[in-house]
Amino acid sequence: MRTTEISQLMTELNRFITQDGVDDREKEWALRQLDDPQLQAKVKLLSTTDIKIIAQLAQSEACHAKSLPRLTGLSQATISRCLTKLAKLALATKFRDLKNNKEILVRLTDSGQQVAGLHRQLDAEIAKRAQVIAADYTAAELARFVSLMHRISEIKL
Repeated sequence: MRTTEISQLMTELNRFITQDGVDDREKEWALRQLDDPQLQAKVKLLSTTDIKIIAQLAQSEACHAKSLPRLTGLSQATISRCLTKLAKLALATKFRDLKNNKEILVRLTDSGQQVAGLHRQLDAEIAKRAQVIAADYTAAELARFVSLMHRISEIKL
């Protein structure tokens, strides 16, 4: 690949990454799906990281807070701040494990489950649209692109 193509690729990657904070179309889509103004107000306050943690919490009835960094790839400090935020928004509750009082468990509230369901719907919609785009490429081309993206993400400075 020449310098021009690398530059174009990096421009598109950066645009993709920054759209979350600047032009969050996914959040706008989610807000249009909701009728409840209180839940809409909560969703407006959520970051991509918050949604990632909500999606992980939705995987089980209750989750040990200390396992979330390993499960999400986020730092313990980030997890702690996020869980505090989710608790304040009444999207998750934190409680002590009855078997080990030192362990903190986290569970989504009904509102948190609604947000998780909305996230699953969004993922399904994006996957459906990506499938249409991917139809223009061979499996080998897509595999090479995935490999390229992985290798770029592994760049260490």
